[in-house]
Amino acid sequence: MCNGRQKKKIKFMKLANFFENYPEIKTLNVVLTDLNGVFRGKNIPVAQLSKVEKGNFRMPISVLNLDIWGNDIERSEWVFATGDADGKCLWTNRKPLIINWNKTKSAIIPVSMYLENKSPFLGDPRHLLLQLENKLTDKKLKPIVGIELEFYLIKIKSKNYFAESNMYSISEVDKNFELFDEISKACEENDIKIESTISESGAGQFEIVLLHNDSLVTIAENVIFLKYIIRSLSLRFGYNACFMSKPFGDLPGSGLHVHYSILNEKNENIFDNGTSEGSKNLKYAIGGLIGTMPEVTLIMAPHLNSYRRIVSETHAPNIISWGYENRTVALRVPGGENKSRRIEHRVAGSDVNPYLLMASIILGVEKGIDEKIVPPKAEEGNAYNSENDSLPASWQASINEFKRGKFINSTFPKELIEMYLDCKSQECQKLTSKVTDSEINAYLNTV
Repeated sequence: MCNGRQKKKIKFMKLANFFENYPEIKTLNVVLTDLNGVFRGKNIPVAQLSKVEKGNFRMPISVLNLDIWGNDIERSEWVFATGDADGKCLWTNRKPLIINWNKTKSAIIPVSMYLENKSPFLGDPRHLLLQLENKLTDKKLKPIVGIELEFYLIKIKSKNYFAESNMYSISEVDKNFELFDEISKACEENDIKIESTISESGAGQFEIVLLHNDSLVTIAENVIFLKYIIRSLSLRFGYNACFMSKPFGDLPGSGLHVHYSILNEKNENIFDNGTSEGSKNLKYAIGGLIGTMPEVTLIMAPHLNSYRRIVSETHAPNIISWGYENRTVALRVPGGENKSRRIEHRVAGSDVNPYLLMASIILGVEKGIDEKIVPPKAEEGNAYNSENDSLPASWQASINEFKRGKFINSTFPKELIEMYLDCKSQECQKLTSKVTDSEINAYLNTV
């Protein structure tokens, strides 16, 4: 990862002025990002743009916590108990995402949920992350965040197009040069800065690294937009872009790794003390992340499939651990220049909601530094063989940890906790209540 930082963009004052530069765009998608990280919204003609501009665009508050299939949460207070009330959807001031790869050019306008009095609706995780970003600014601290996003390209109507793994192979990237070139162009037009693209350890698996950014909200938005761009453009080239944590049982899973450091008002990295060991603040931050990890596993592994990835000996950590230049741990401290000392958080899969993930990391780091939490000793060698605690071993166990967690209940808004628990509990109940063909085949005539 490089040391460069993407500068924050100047906010647009008027949406209408922006779209004057795109007279060919006739329709727009106005979208919220729900708790699963899925776009939910409406398609409107450009003639209705003034509704968004004036803050008169509305959607049901319950849209934020639809389940993964887009269904209402049963018995949710945000549906029938409130009359399924609307909230105000205000533009986030993020530059609209220009979609120029379809026959008809269009755009996506991101919005966030507010109450009738225009106060933030705290069940929208974007508000929490923005609050944390502003809190760091007030402390004269600047977060530096980099993202590595892994995914599979699967030939449409095929289980897996690629025959074998070819990690870090330039030829694998070159085979799909036109696709990755289109992805790069779309990202450049939409102010998403790509640092590199590589082939990963799974057959047909790739990784895109985003350039470091000093805005927590922007980096989360970039992840959401990047996944949309990759998925949309891949279809044009005959592929499904898959962001499941573990789409193939015999191939590596896909992670979303977060590189994180903090600069003070003198532009000094507070994790650097001039040595390869790093500062006390680095250790405290790691201590906070380790102490809170069981409670936030539901954020880092939000779906049933997520738990197929975090198993031993897979480069996807299931042991709560840390170490220097060690890819078997949950929290890796990469080598390199001392001034670039940082934490690589390796637990989350590529199926996460990046707003929730970033918030959980920032809050864990804050807790560690504020309370001076000393971590256990760094792991050397294979951390899977260590005696450290494991992450919650199942989806239901993670739901329970999240629900009763003192850290979660003291740092996350009540609305967000309730909505996320309802969303994940319904998804868990529906999927785990199904009897699979594998179970029938194994047990029908044997037990």
